[in-house]
Amino acid sequence: MSNPAGLTDAQLVGQLFIGYVYGSSATTVTAAQGAANLALYGATTGAEVVRRWHLGGIILFGRNDLDPARPDLASGNVQGAAQIAALTAGLQRSAHADSGVRLLIGTDQEGGSVQRITDGVSWRPSELSVAQAGTAALLCSYHDLGRQLARLGVNQDYAPVADVVRAAGGVIGDRSFGPDPALDSRDVLAAVSGLQMAGVLATLKHWPGHGSTPIDSHAALPVLTETATQWRATDLPPFQAAATVAGSIMVGHLALPALDPSGQPATLSPVLVGKQLRQGLRYHGLVLTDSLWMAPMLRSGTPGQVAIRAIQAGDDMLLMSPDLPAAYQAIVSKMERDRTFRAQVRARVQDVLKAKAKVASPPRSTGAC
Repeated sequence: MSNPAGLTDAQLVGQLFIGYVYGSSATTVTAAQGAANLALYGATTGAEVVRRWHLGGIILFGRNDLDPARPDLASGNVQGAAQIAALTAGLQRSAHADSGVRLLIGTDQEGGSVQRITDGVSWRPSELSVAQAGTAALLCSYHDLGRQLARLGVNQDYAPVADVVRAAGGVIGDRSFGPDPALDSRDVLAAVSGLQMAGVLATLKHWPGHGSTPIDSHAALPVLTETATQWRATDLPPFQAAATVAGSIMVGHLALPALDPSGQPATLSPVLVGKQLRQGLRYHGLVLTDSLWMAPMLRSGTPGQVAIRAIQAGDDMLLMSPDLPAAYQAIVSKMERDRTFRAQVRARVQDVLKAKAKVASPPRSTGAC
């Protein structure tokens, strides 16, 4: 059976990766940024990285403070509107010339304390601050956000946060619409609909729900102690409400022993991704991991082992692998000797291509905004 979209095996594997690159444009880097790209990918500029590894996606960010070798190095990605538009256009040209398949270019533009782009996109209050705005106002607000992102060449937003917050402190806080599952469900659906009407893929996060723990999954593996009944009543509803609409869902590095007694992170759990998300919610959209630089993933095996386990669990795209070349080669090698895994990779890439088609042909606006 031929590969999706006529891609070679090398291009097929590349579609599984959302990478990050240093540089203010696809071909412009400082000496330090070029050295960082070379160390991470064996190529100096963003355009070269995209072509060498046939990437499926790019994340725009300010700096990667989880990388101990360069925690303070500015990426140059998000300096201003004109610069961002030129960067994304250049990266898309590189991808199109390589495989003919456009990139998903995403960023964390939630509102409040998490807004990567500060020029060309209006400042937004936190999700909690707008939770009482009402469906129509929220839909139009997120539609405006999507239009602004799209003008910059950003076609995926890692938002909205669908976590129902019940724990004091922690990493989520006011990033959530709040503690009421019904209200959160309504607001999450409005946010998703608004973004996607503008041609920007919305991304629910963090499956299966980060709201019941104060533990930050950047630094340690949160173990959710709730029962299955509690999870279904509280954490599940916002995801369930938007599952038939949302173009993508981000899986968090969270253990939920009530559903998967193995205690492994959801990212690597066939139970939490394959069974609960894909089968239980009948979710057929794109599934991506949270950053693989985060501590629970660094402690789960080599980058290659983590990449293979994530694909086997049901994840489609791997966000920010700490060693993309090693992870890429591990997947290629396993594909060559494992027909079942090869079929899984093909299925994952089909999901990626469907998500990209959704971005290319957004639903028509109802005119309400």
